[in-house]
Amino acid sequence: MKIPKVVLLALFMAGCESNSVNVSQINHFIDSLRAAYAPDKRTAVFDVSVREENGRIILAGEMDQPKAKQSLLDVIRNTTGLPIVDSVELLPSANLGTKIDGIVDISVANMRSTPHSSAEMVNQVLLGHSVKVLKKQGGRLLIKSEDNYLGWVDPISICRVDSAHMAEYDKTRKLLVTRTFGAIRSSVDNGSTVSDVVMADLLVPVAKEGDFYQVKLPDGRTGYVHQSDVEYADIYFAAHHPTAVGIEKIAKEFIGFPYLWGGTSVKGFDCSGFTKTVFRMNGIDLPRDASQQVFLGEDVDPGKNFGNLKPGDLLFFGEKAINGRPEKIVHVGIYLGNGQFIQSSGMVRISSFFKADSSIFDEYDLNRFVRAKRILKNN
Repeated sequence: MKIPKVVLLALFMAGCESNSVNVSQINHFIDSLRAAYAPDKRTAVFDVSVREENGRIILAGEMDQPKAKQSLLDVIRNTTGLPIVDSVELLPSANLGTKIDGIVDISVANMRSTPHSSAEMVNQVLLGHSVKVLKKQGGRLLIKSEDNYLGWVDPISICRVDSAHMAEYDKTRKLLVTRTFGAIRSSVDNGSTVSDVVMADLLVPVAKEGDFYQVKLPDGRTGYVHQSDVEYADIYFAAHHPTAVGIEKIAKEFIGFPYLWGGTSVKGFDCSGFTKTVFRMNGIDLPRDASQQVFLGEDVDPGKNFGNLKPGDLLFFGEKAINGRPEKIVHVGIYLGNGQFIQSSGMVRISSFFKADSSIFDEYDLNRFVRAKRILKNN
């Protein structure tokens, strides 16, 4: 996002009564800049503080967007005329050296809200997928996933590489794990386990030996997977154009799988992790959270008895906007037709909006239904 300097100056001076600028007015501008460049703290780092000391403006903190930092410095410099002590670290941290790209090295790596093993899990990243490494703290790495979500991981789960290595890796043809669960073995005769694998993991093939592929993990480990567990990713996605039938097929494979807060893999799903995985295996990448997924696609009026909905539509639940209170989305599911939908709530299960389906009638979600969105084209 590029914001013209004249607009930035206008935003800044709008909070100033005169050309005499104080710290509170600079903070007002910082808030405006944060809203423009980093409106969602789940996907951007923008942590900046300011103070005036001995006729100087002291800036501290960190951010991950160079343009945002330059805009901040330019406006403060042009409006205050005071010298600036810039202690705002631009991420990725210089302490990381050149290895600021990463490739996930285990089947599922858990991302947490803070650099502690006991912290809330907020997301997961899968084997063979790429991440951006932003900094290291407390024995953990702050990373940004492919869907731009921020979180902390154990360094052993990520193979850090430089940009040249990452460019070569991106060009390498990969195998997609299509089986729910599997394993990489040390030999074709069912040797010891090198690593487990799960659906949507990516593997680099080395050779084909009979019914097996020899594969290489990001850290250099090698082993064998059965050909029935994988398919070349380009071939798979070329053959799996997003359709309602495909969405329902994948979704129903996970019935009975447990709910897991922060889970986006077959080892456990939260509600949006479930929809994300189902759509990913049908060639559509959704954002991480339900409150982000709701901004995609086309709004659909559900109509009487949900008659305007089509299988594959996303259903969003929470609180409707009312009396000045904004809409709040906290849950998502996938419509199957005939008033039924599939969701991860307690476990992956089919629910119904209709009392006639008494055993699966979901009055709670019926009462908090907010909106439907159509993601599939020509659906």
